[in-house]
Amino acid sequence: MPIELARIDGVHVVQDDDGRVHWESGGAIDADGANGQNGAKFAYRRDDKGLDALQNAGYPNGAWDNVLVDRGDGHPLSDADGNIYSKTTYAWKGRPIPTRFVDAATVPYVVVNPLVRRHAVGVVIGCRALITYKDKSIVAVVADVSGAGRIGELSIAAAKALGIKSSPRTGGIGTGVRFEMWPGSAAIIAGEIYELQRA
Repeated sequence: MPIELARIDGVHVVQDDDGRVHWESGGAIDADGANGQNGAKFAYRRDDKGLDALQNAGYPNGAWDNVLVDRGDGHPLSDADGNIYSKTTYAWKGRPIPTRFVDAATVPYVVVNPLVRRHAVGVVIGCRALITYKDKSIVAVVADVSGAGRIGELSIAAAKALGIKSSPRTGGIGTGVRFEMWPGSAAIIAGEIYELQRA
């Protein structure tokens, strides 16, 4: 019998008997992990001219270290050109920081609410997902975790593929995005096999 994992901002998140987790909501755009690793722009820059606004990373006045990579002294790590490195919950083991996280600009991914991650049966981070908007569906990976009160976020690349306005600053859609994921089943995106990563 399907069980409700969470109710977030009026959205019911359900896990079916076959393990599938699903909900329908709006779709906010996430830029985290975009570190220029595939030739695209960085999510964040010191001059605030990155794909997303620095305030959305919580910098400088919030909990930015949940989003930006700390250089070890309480300041965000940046390159010589002022690009600031951001992270996703999913991290590739053994890779250097520029390529360690999932690139929002080129990889279709889903951001999951922490309650859903906690209550779902099966490992969520790294699992396969499907995002549908109107008559189009794309395969994705669950790569990041949102704030506690948020539901329905997808990467820049996922939004582009679905025809949703993809700017993290001005894009997204208020309704009509269907999210599905299969905890415990590893995603394969562009030939890359994702590892299931426990909390």
